[in-house]
Amino acid sequence: MNVGLKEKKLGTLVLVVVLGLLIGGYLNSLATAIIPGKNNVVKTFFTTNIKFGIGDFGDREILSVGIDEAGKAAPKKQIRPLVINLYAIKFLLGFQLKISFMSIIGLLISLYIFRWYR
Repeated sequence: MNVGLKEKKLGTLVLVVVLGLLIGGYLNSLATAIIPGKNNVVKTFFTTNIKFGIGDFGDREILSVGIDEAGKAAPKKQIRPLVINLYAIKFLLGFQLKISFMSIIGLLISLYIFRWYR
């Protein structure tokens, strides 16, 4: 039975969206491993990421915005992540999001399941 959106909690919707993006990310990795070849049209379509974020995630990119294709680096700009220095504790906050076709498929699947959730 279809349940109205007003009866559902916003926190549950956010959790479903995050889980859908995670499932889509894993589907992207699976498609990268399963589809043969290096640069064919099908593999490029399913596995190309649109990546943006702020922070150092081990790849030494401070701000990365652009399309992340196999063998090509995303453009780099010098915008530093947010640093909170409390002298006893120092926080470095950053954010990175990679969206691909498979991430959108995972998101749509999770939202469809959420539609029937009570």
